[in-house]
Amino acid sequence: MHNVSVEKVISVPAKHVWTALDEFGHVSEYNPHVATSKIIDGPETGVGATRECVFEDGDRIEEEIIEYSPESNYTVEFIDVGSMPLKRNRVQISVEERGDATAVTMAATFKPKYGFFGTVMAKLMMESRFRKTFEEVLDGLEAYVIADREGNTERV
Repeated sequence: MHNVSVEKVISVPAKHVWTALDEFGHVSEYNPHVATSKIIDGPETGVGATRECVFEDGDRIEEEIIEYSPESNYTVEFIDVGSMPLKRNRVQISVEERGDATAVTMAATFKPKYGFFGTVMAKLMMESRFRKTFEEVLDGLEAYVIADREGNTERV
């Protein structure tokens, strides 16, 4: 298993950041890699909520919340990895209040396909790609919640 973690401090109170993250089916609002997203099974959020994410290239994945702690964190299991070279992927997203700001952490634990070759590929390319993707998602989340605080969006 491989582990990757990225943290970003956003200058917005945790309740606003959590509101955006907790709208599980709306990840496409702030994730620059997801063209569309929607709940396809279970509740809108919390354990059992399952979403489909479709990327710009048409590839898709399905993710399900398997652990949920309101206003704190949730863990997502990829139940359909699409064409990603993964056997397993779990991502935990957590928020922590830090004064008037919020630390948001995205942490993945993943197992690549393709045995030894996949392990080498994970070390050489996949871990850095996960970090870059998480940084881009957290940048998108920051822009989204700040725009909302300034009244520039209709959501949250």
